[in-house]
Amino acid sequence: MDVHNELGPGWDEWDYHKAMIQALEKQGHSVGSHDRKNLIHRDVSVDLFELDILVDNLIILELKHLKEDFNPVHFTQLINYLKCWDVNLGLLINFGLNQLRYKRVPFSETNASLEYIGYWDELPRSDREIVAQAVKELLTVVGSGYGADVFKKLLKTELDFMAVSFEKLSIIPTYGDMRFGERDVDAISFGAKSVVSVSASSSATDLSYLKTYMKQSGRPYGILVNLDKSKVQVRGVL
Repeated sequence: MDVHNELGPGWDEWDYHKAMIQALEKQGHSVGSHDRKNLIHRDVSVDLFELDILVDNLIILELKHLKEDFNPVHFTQLINYLKCWDVNLGLLINFGLNQLRYKRVPFSETNASLEYIGYWDELPRSDREIVAQAVKELLTVVGSGYGADVFKKLLKTELDFMAVSFEKLSIIPTYGDMRFGERDVDAISFGAKSVVSVSASSSATDLSYLKTYMKQSGRPYGILVNLDKSKVQVRGVL
């Protein structure tokens, strides 16, 4: 609040970052700035995280300068950092509005449950076994908590470790006799039959996207891995 009151909104995020470091150090806190850490899985660097400020090795501060309130991406970003640094508390701070906005973001490791839903039993057995084994292993070795984008990278790394052949899905959308340009979509494919995607919400939109990719690629089977704080659902889609 002191930094916000003194500077006011409208400056670069880095200005608030430097001011926060000075304010915290003046109060005797230990401050780490832009610390980096690799997320390692199966001896592979899956992602590189860079936090804003780490205070006393206890609290991670994620600073923003936004003209609107926080959105879910910001919470996911901070939770990724909390999990990777093994820290239990973070603060999202927005200096971009007339009044300072902040959100307390706690994190504790939980054992997420795993359930199979939809048309799971009707999918090809080999595809089911591959995805089930990979997801189970990730929950055992890495645990839950990372966002969908990170989990996608972890899943691909685990499939590589399992020596499973997969590829990023590329599709040429068609309408009648029109063929649009080829484009990569946010999914992977196994052979010529199954499409796999990962989401962090149970919205119908994620499911409809997957069905679109299945239809336009001519693949009859889909698997949607949905992440939640306390559970992971693996949905079979026809």
